[in-house]
Amino acid sequence: MTWLFNRRSLLAAVLMFVVALPLAAESLPSIAANDNRTPAGELRQGALVMRLEIREGNWHPFREDGESIPVYAFGEAGKPLQIPGPLIRVPQGTAIDISLRNDLRVSATLHGLHQRPGDDNDIITIQPGETQRVRFLAGAPGTYLYRATTPDGRQGNFRVKDSMLGGALVVDQPGSPVNDRIFVFERWTGATRTAINGKSWPYTERLTYGVGETVHWRLVNASDLSHPMHLHGTHFSVDATGDGEHYQTYAAAARQMMFTYLVDVDGTFEMSWVPKQPGRWLYHCHRLPHMRLPVPLNSNEATEEHDHGNPPADPESAGMGGMILGITVTGNSDEAAKSAWKAERKLELIIGPRKSDPRVYELALNESGQTTSKGRVGEGNAGVSPNVIGPPIVLVQNQPVEIEVVNQIKEATSIHWHGMELESYYDGVPEWGGIGEKKTPAVSPGQTFVAKMTPPRAGTFIYHSHWHDDAQLSSGIDGPLIVMPPGQTYDSATDKVFLFGTGPAQPFGAALLLNGTPQPTQMQLKTGTKYRFRLINITAAFGVLRVSLRQAGVPVQWRNIAKDAVEVPAAAAKWKPADQAIGIGETYDFEYEATVPQELALEGLSPNDGSRAIQALVFTDPPAE
Repeated sequence: MTWLFNRRSLLAAVLMFVVALPLAAESLPSIAANDNRTPAGELRQGALVMRLEIREGNWHPFREDGESIPVYAFGEAGKPLQIPGPLIRVPQGTAIDISLRNDLRVSATLHGLHQRPGDDNDIITIQPGETQRVRFLAGAPGTYLYRATTPDGRQGNFRVKDSMLGGALVVDQPGSPVNDRIFVFERWTGATRTAINGKSWPYTERLTYGVGETVHWRLVNASDLSHPMHLHGTHFSVDATGDGEHYQTYAAAARQMMFTYLVDVDGTFEMSWVPKQPGRWLYHCHRLPHMRLPVPLNSNEATEEHDHGNPPADPESAGMGGMILGITVTGNSDEAAKSAWKAERKLELIIGPRKSDPRVYELALNESGQTTSKGRVGEGNAGVSPNVIGPPIVLVQNQPVEIEVVNQIKEATSIHWHGMELESYYDGVPEWGGIGEKKTPAVSPGQTFVAKMTPPRAGTFIYHSHWHDDAQLSSGIDGPLIVMPPGQTYDSATDKVFLFGTGPAQPFGAALLLNGTPQPTQMQLKTGTKYRFRLINITAAFGVLRVSLRQAGVPVQWRNIAKDAVEVPAAAAKWKPADQAIGIGETYDFEYEATVPQELALEGLSPNDGSRAIQALVFTDPPAE
């Protein structure tokens, strides 16, 4: 009897182990990409009824016959799994009745299936094989999300959120027309894969709009990282923002125009914009790992191997991959303006090797009749190597200018004029920008490319390499681009640029630089003088920097006067503690004036890894007259 009991116990243990094993790759269903055009569920007598399930499937971020990754995902009962999860969209006041089933082998905790405004602690935990029912009223109108977490994630890589288990929840004003698009951001955290509505570039949806058409988008961050989202070619209006539980819609006068918006984890927002120039444009996350060709999956992450689905071999990728949307704007270009084009200034931006350090490049700026300007911003940097940064380019609003990019290095490059409104062909995205068959070329070694632009607005912009690898952006091919109003000149004595960038890789990771150096020298300033501080984050992957101006560790007061080359609305341009989160690709302008002698520290801090770059500012009284 003892032997029989032990045998039965062993058999039971083996069966339990077999049941606990992951499903074979071949038995997992394929997951469909959800374009968020069709709401899920059925409306019955004023209530939305849904049967929602959590199951495991194979996600194809690129081609359907390309690489496959086993993930957890949402789906409606009897329908394919979807990434992102099925769209829940109802008018305000609608009763939502959802049956939730967990077909995983682990418990799942769901967030966001409740009335808004809400609390993220209002959660539902469902055990394996269990079904629960949740009912609530759609509350305040807005863009929200629902998501789920599991104790294991995938591959045991200590993720705190299964970023594939997320979907949009939109509550509309009753009777309001639905004339928008919804885009959900996702991130797989093995060998990084980022996506929009379930697909990675070049397989993300291609969008087409007409010149002058008003475009309205709702954006949802269902991933585990913030994303600085940048639109090429024109500014956009931020119409509303949310944190997943609360939502605020702004009055027209309070809506800010910008070219990059930092979307926090669980963050949502609405944006509208009007295409001004025909051609091909991009909308993308500016974290470099989220817009470059992906690294291969390892054998534990992939369930299938398909060389023909490998993104680097796809000619449509234009050297990019990840969280990117391609936009084609149709309409006639102003041929009369093109034929009448006459540059009032001609500049030459030379990209060359640096003899003193082969890891970085040296940029020089020439203008006819003027002295060459090399990569140096603000104060000198005695005692350290030359700055890893390009020279400031200062233009004048509404003045036509040509900038010839001269490539003297051994690899191709391209310069993007970040935030500038210009023709697509000159925007600087090789093999993508342009109109029709005319595509923006890469600037090959020994070649040049002339970019034409007439800046329509004054403010703080950026120029940087749009070659999608770490090397160029982390080796000095970037710099400040400043546009002054007509009749005003740039005064470096009172107008200070602080550009945060990335240096060449160090033994323990990339270096955070300030104005091209990890150790800026002390900057001498005067009391009683108003200074304009232009803050720029063009790091490669330091996604969010906390930039502060402190005295003895305590933030002083400064006044925000512009964001992304647009003056801040009067109601928002107030004195406040000098501590600002700045995403990659964002620019902020602040005003500061010291009334007494003091020593301050301008610090950029990366919360993720603790990297710091600090500039000492010493204010003294000017000499008595």
